[in-house]
Amino acid sequence: MTTPLPRQRRTLGRSGLEVSPIGLGCSGFWGHRRFPEADAARVVAHALERGVNLLDTGHNYSAFNAEPRLGRILKPLLPRFPRDSLVISSKGGTLTGQAGISGAEQRDFSPAAITASCEASLRNLGLDYLDVYQLHGIGGPEITDELLHALQQLRQRGLVRSIGINTHSASTLDWMLAHPLAFDVVLLDYNALQQDRTAPISALHAAGIGVLAGTVLAQGHLLPARPRLPRLADAWYLARAWLKPSSRRLMRSASTMRAAIAGITSQHPAQSAFAYVLQHPGVAAGILGTTRVESLEQVLQTVPERLDTADRERLVSAFGDGSGSPSH
Repeated sequence: MTTPLPRQRRTLGRSGLEVSPIGLGCSGFWGHRRFPEADAARVVAHALERGVNLLDTGHNYSAFNAEPRLGRILKPLLPRFPRDSLVISSKGGTLTGQAGISGAEQRDFSPAAITASCEASLRNLGLDYLDVYQLHGIGGPEITDELLHALQQLRQRGLVRSIGINTHSASTLDWMLAHPLAFDVVLLDYNALQQDRTAPISALHAAGIGVLAGTVLAQGHLLPARPRLPRLADAWYLARAWLKPSSRRLMRSASTMRAAIAGITSQHPAQSAFAYVLQHPGVAAGILGTTRVESLEQVLQTVPERLDTADRERLVSAFGDGSGSPSH
């Protein structure tokens, strides 16, 4: 019998960490105080019960509430899901509480600030160490020898197991490829609307850098609109889609690809979108952020093999026929 997707494990590059192909993003509206914490806890518990072991968050997410919330939620779950079976990732460097909205975030990548941010993340999460600690939105010119030394000191102190970068910038990916031993992991945006990432992901993987894919659903732009009663979370995500520069670029190029994905009948559109990303041999996991157990469960039932060659070519053709490549 085939192992269900969330219980499978893929190796995250040279880090050696074994991660579920679907990771849960503990950020966005999931972390906001306006979203009931009991509902947020149900999402996390369902993910862990189904076999997901990768949880990704960030120090500044959800107006700085996501990390403490995840820490409170994890505390009663750890007796059932031992810490050493989980891969927990967080980020430091961004000082504003809504990263990505304005396109001009305030950041501090000084060694002292990054060290203090990592220590604060561990207090927030109630953990002794992070499996992955990422620099959030850093560019190549900001990566100094002093910063790399500070990150290695965090590793030597046992506070982090591996170090990485979370970036949406092609130039930062180029820097990582030029310095392949500097970082173990990268979290980048990759989806059917950003197929220009395919070759860099292959190169990163070949260099031993573990690749995590975010924005797999392209901020929701790959999914058909569904008639339903409006919710506060829906309004929040819609506003974020309009305000965030990278999301507006995806929105402008989405209609052709959305139709192509909707035309695939082997599984639901969200599953086809995840299948496209997870078929790339260089991708260790795709990250899903959601406030709905139902949406999470649908993605967990993705079968990458159901996206056959003809369907994949349909998506490649849609990308080349006008959806285009978002600028970076």
